[in-house]
Amino acid sequence: MKLTVITGKGGKIEGVAHQAKGKPEAGDGGPIAGPGQSVHVIDLPKELENVTDADELHRKLKSHPGLKK
Repeated sequence: MKLTVITGKGGKIEGVAHQAKGKPEAGDGGPIAGPGQSVHVIDLPKELENVTDADELHRKLKSHPGLKK
């Protein structure tokens, strides 16, 4: 499963969004980074797919290699 992660200063996770396929006529879109932020599209590890608590997800994603600068 693909996940879009927005990080801010010091790599702090500011937000996440699930990557979903829509109808082609809907176009591509998704979250955008603000000033000083970065957007990363990562493969969500299987063990995190059922995490329902945002704080827990953010803690566990901190060590994801796709979020390292």
